[in-house]
Amino acid sequence: MQRFLKIVFWTSILLLSFWVMTAILRNFVPLEFSNNENEFIYESIRFFGFPIAIMLTLTGTIKSKDTSGSIATKIFLTICVSTFSIFIMVMTLFAGMCDWTTDKIFFKNKQNSSIKIVQRSFGCGATDSSPATLKVFKVREITPYLIWVTSIDTNQINKVDWKRIENNKQ
Repeated sequence: MQRFLKIVFWTSILLLSFWVMTAILRNFVPLEFSNNENEFIYESIRFFGFPIAIMLTLTGTIKSKDTSGSIATKIFLTICVSTFSIFIMVMTLFAGMCDWTTDKIFFKNKQNSSIKIVQRSFGCGATDSSPATLKVFKVREITPYLIWVTSIDTNQINKVDWKRIENNKQ
């Protein structure tokens, strides 16, 4: 039983670390989900899994030699941290309403068809009355689930390496 509790505790710690690190890295690395369904699945798992993982850390923090007061304090603090994490994630749901959407594909790379130059628009849907921001990006498919998106100037590309896509909408 002790081995199982240690496995649950360390799995919870690893999941919490993973979710925190990916949240931080998403601000600095131009890695995105390839479609909204994949992002929704990831965010749903994280939204429900994060507070559950916090609660499951109790399997490693409560010891048999702890006093009942110490156990009650650990349980109370863990519930408070878990509830606070739910509050933070609900707030980030509203921040995540704005997103980039691919509108047009301008070019495909001749050597690697998973690399494209596209026009994307940034908007906040019904919460924003201003027009969407349009920008051109180079999009590289890393996996079927992830893309690497970088800004690009189409005047600076070597047109020999790229095939122009006419009237193609995403």
